[in-house]
Amino acid sequence: MQNQITVVIAEDHALVREGTREILAHEPDIRVVGEAARGDDAVAMTRELLPQVLLMDMRMPGLTGIEATRQLMPELPDLKILILSAHEDEDYVREALAAGVCGYLLKTSPGRELVEGVRAVASGSTVLTPSLSRKLAQIRMDPSRASDRLSSREYAVLRLIAEGRANKEIARELGISLRTVEGHLHNIFEKLRVGSRTEAVVHAVNHGLLSLEVPGDR
Repeated sequence: MQNQITVVIAEDHALVREGTREILAHEPDIRVVGEAARGDDAVAMTRELLPQVLLMDMRMPGLTGIEATRQLMPELPDLKILILSAHEDEDYVREALAAGVCGYLLKTSPGRELVEGVRAVASGSTVLTPSLSRKLAQIRMDPSRASDRLSSREYAVLRLIAEGRANKEIARELGISLRTVEGHLHNIFEKLRVGSRTEAVVHAVNHGLLSLEVPGDR
C-alpha cells in the first residue's frame, strides 16, 4: 500500500520485539521494514531504510534510545521517533522529549494504544502514555517570564497538545473552530519561541509551565 506508515523497531529483547512486530503486522496501514536489537544498528538501519517512524526502546546495547535520537534528528528532521519504555521516571521522559522524540509509551500499554501511537506520531502529533499525560496536564504558571504568558485558552490548548490531541479534537473539546485552534497554536509558538507542537511541550516542561509531577505521586 502506497500510504502505509513504514516503521523500524529497535528493541533488544527478542520476545518484545517479535510481539511488537506481530501487533503492527495486523494493521493494513502500517508496515515494519526493519528490526534492530542494538541502538547503533537502529541508527544505521534508519539511515538506510528512511522509515517514517522509529519505534525504539529507551535502554539498548550500543546506544541508548536518547543517544540514537540525538544522532538521527539533525540528519533526519522528518523522522518520527516513538519511545517504548519500561521506565515511567520523570527524568527519562523529560530527557527523551528534549532530545526530540515525538512520543513516549510504556511497555505495559495495550496493543491498540501502541498502534494508535504509531499513527499519531506519523501524523505529527505528540503521544504520551495516559499516566504521563495526566501529569503533564498539571500546569504551573511562571508569571516572571513575559514571553511565557499565555492566555487561559492558550494554556488549555497547550495542555491538550501535551495529551497528544489532534487539532480537530482540541476544537471539539474546547467548543471552538479549527481555525481558532490554529490561531492559538500560532500564538503559543510565537510566545514560547518554538516551531512545533513537540517543541512547545518540551519548552513547557523544561520551564515549569507543565509539570511532570503531581502532588503525592511519589
